[in-house]
Amino acid sequence: MEKIDYQYKKSYTGIFSLNYFIQGLNTSMFVTVVPIYILSTFGSIDQAAIAFMLSIILIPATIKLIYGILTDKFAFKKFGRRKPWIIFSSTFSGLIWFIIPFIMPSTSASAITLFTISGFFISIGMFMSDTATDGFILDSCPKEKLGSVQGFCWGLRAIGIIAGGPAILLILVIFPIELLFTALGILMIVFSLFTLLVPNIEHDKEVAIIQNLKLIFKRAENWKVFTFSFFSSIGGGVIAAFVSLYILIQAGYVNPEGASLSSLDDISLYEPQAFISFLISIGIFAGAIIGGLVADKKSRRISLFMSVGLMSVALILLLLPVPVPILLFFAFFVGLASGWGFASFTAIAAEYSQQYPDFDSSYYSICVSFVNFGTVIGFIFTGIMFSSVTRTITDIRVIYGIIFISMAISYILILIPLLLMDRQQYEFKLTDSHST
Repeated sequence: MEKIDYQYKKSYTGIFSLNYFIQGLNTSMFVTVVPIYILSTFGSIDQAAIAFMLSIILIPATIKLIYGILTDKFAFKKFGRRKPWIIFSSTFSGLIWFIIPFIMPSTSASAITLFTISGFFISIGMFMSDTATDGFILDSCPKEKLGSVQGFCWGLRAIGIIAGGPAILLILVIFPIELLFTALGILMIVFSLFTLLVPNIEHDKEVAIIQNLKLIFKRAENWKVFTFSFFSSIGGGVIAAFVSLYILIQAGYVNPEGASLSSLDDISLYEPQAFISFLISIGIFAGAIIGGLVADKKSRRISLFMSVGLMSVALILLLLPVPVPILLFFAFFVGLASGWGFASFTAIAAEYSQQYPDFDSSYYSICVSFVNFGTVIGFIFTGIMFSSVTRTITDIRVIYGIIFISMAISYILILIPLLLMDRQQYEFKLTDSHST
């Protein structure tokens, strides 16, 4: 089907969102569920080890350019160039979830090793599927809806990351975690098959990989976009992983011991962690919807400025010595700012991507690779800070204060490359009015 004759339907957004949601559940398993599982099962966990584990799991996310080139270049007859990559890679990751229950660990150290190795390979399939889904949206979605569609899809992914964790933690009170691993594998495969219901956009033009890469990387404007992408996420993964732990400590559910944490006797962490994560997820989803609408209806630059300001204030407020209910209120706004900011980012990156219609998935994957690279650097930096700071500082609020303030600074830094970028290239309203 030619794009000029393509009628984009709301149901397609729903199908894409389900795949984003299951990707979010995958992330949630490692960011939220696995640390709490290890802490509850073995009694202790090292925060620096968590950060380094997550940084390794995210390494496949930094090479999304390779996935993008594959999905742009190679099609499979009537199935097109997106669906096969979504289905095959999701099936690969789903099968690994089937295997994990047969090799469950017996110690905290072996658990971290198992989830680091399995998470690395699951991430390869997950990010391949994610890249192909990004490309499918870029192929089919009109640019005046990119912010809203990407915001909604990413909002569902955020629900998978944040709310999916709480749901899983609550289910763990009744069912064994091995059953949940199996169920996640099934959902990955089933949801990927739903993309067969979305028509392909025909693309008969031969994709010249080397020429397109030269064109992209030689252009100074694109390097501003890539720098913008990198700084957009340095603090994102850290916040998702450690805000809940910080509130659990302040609420007295977890005992801090330097760089390590230990669960208090006779206290289940599943329910409070689920509640905290649920509040953050509501904020992320609301922020993704609001950010996408502001980006499309008003301005993408203004939308991003608003999210950065909100995030900086919310992170600082978390450090105040206030009752836990008020901390939860501030955590909600951290989620709101996170969803808002990423919806604004995706609208900007997606519009730049559409300047390369035969290489759009690759361009967008480069942007997301820089995003994920920033997340990896954020986790590595956080692991180093936890290891260094806790050697001389014992006050947990001071320790997390250093972490959160560093993350707030990283969010503010995103404004530098944004202000250097050509606004007419990512604000479609300015381009349309200029052309008329």
